[in-house]
Amino acid sequence: MARKQAARPFALRPRLADVARDAGVSTMTVVRVLRDPDKVAKITRERVTASLRKTKYTPDLVARALVSRRSGIVGAIVPTLANSLIAEVMQGMTAELALHEQQLIVGTSTYSARHEEALVRSFLSRRVDAIYLTGTSHTPETVKLLKAAGVPVVEGGNLPQTPIDLAVGLSNFAAAGSVVEYLLARYGTNIGFLGGSTTNNDRMRDRRHGFRKCLARAGARVDPRYVIEVPISMAGGRTGIGALLALDRPPRAVFCATDVIAAGAVLECRRRSIDVPGDVAIAGYDDLDIASELVPSLTTVRSPRYEIGRKSAQLMHLCLTGNRPQQSIFDLGFVLMARESA
Repeated sequence: MARKQAARPFALRPRLADVARDAGVSTMTVVRVLRDPDKVAKITRERVTASLRKTKYTPDLVARALVSRRSGIVGAIVPTLANSLIAEVMQGMTAELALHEQQLIVGTSTYSARHEEALVRSFLSRRVDAIYLTGTSHTPETVKLLKAAGVPVVEGGNLPQTPIDLAVGLSNFAAAGSVVEYLLARYGTNIGFLGGSTTNNDRMRDRRHGFRKCLARAGARVDPRYVIEVPISMAGGRTGIGALLALDRPPRAVFCATDVIAAGAVLECRRRSIDVPGDVAIAGYDDLDIASELVPSLTTVRSPRYEIGRKSAQLMHLCLTGNRPQQSIFDLGFVLMARESA
C-alpha cells in the first residue's frame, strides 16, 4: 500500500528570499517586479517572473497587513446576489478598487439587519480597510461597531439624513415622487402602487413613502386597496396587477417600485389583451435592460448604479490616504425615462 505523502507545512511556503535567490537578484527587485514591473529592466523582470512561477510564490498578505496596518481588502454587504442592479454597483466598486490594488469581498445579508450585523463583525475581525453597506437600515449594534472601528464606511443606494460615515446614492423618495408627478399630470389621481416588502429595505420604504406623499400633495386620498405588497419578481407583478384590475374601480395608472415587478405587470396586461397605456399606464423603477426592450417600452427611473460603486470606492481610498472629503453625503441623482408604457 502506497504511503500517504505528508502535507507540506505552512511554514515551508516559498518566501520572497527564495525567489530572489533563485533569480539571482535582491529581494527589493522582486518587490519592484510585483508592485511596479514597468520600472524593472525587461530581462530582469522576465527572470524574476520565471522564478515566481517556479517557486509558486504568493505574497503573505497577513504579514504585510501587520506591517502596514492595511489588509488591502474592502468588505461589501449586499442584500442578495440574485440582482443585476447590485452587480452593477459591485462592478463599479471593483473597477475603482483595482486602481488602488485593493480587493473586494462580498457578503449577503438576505435583507436581514441581524445578518448584516454578523457580517460586519466578521469583516471587522478580518481587518478590512473599509466597509460598504447597501442602504441605511441597520441595527443599533451595527452602527456602534462601525463607529468604533475607525474604518471608512459608505452607505450606498439611498441618502440618510445622518450617515454612519459617508453616503453615496440618490433619494429614492424624490425619484418615486417624480414618477408619480409624471403619472398625475397625464392620468389623474387614480394611481395604484405595487412594491416589495419594506422590512429592512429603506429603498423600498422610501419609494412607497414618495408615492403616498406625492398623491397627498395633489389632494388625493390613498385607497389602501391600491397599495399592494408583492414579491420582487415578474410573478409578483403579474399577481399584483391582477389584484388591481379586479377592483370595482381599477387604477388608471400603476407605479411599480421595481422594473421586474413592472415587467410582470405589462406582460400580464398583454396576456389579458389590456392595452398599455390605453387602458392602464404602467411605470417602473431602475431602468433595467428589459425596460427599453419591452413592448411597450417601460417608463422608469434610471439610477447611476455603476457610478455609486465607483464613487464609493473612490471615497474609501481618499479617506485611507488622509484626504477625507469635507462633505459626507453625495447625491448622484436620477433620470426619469419617459417611454411608451406611460
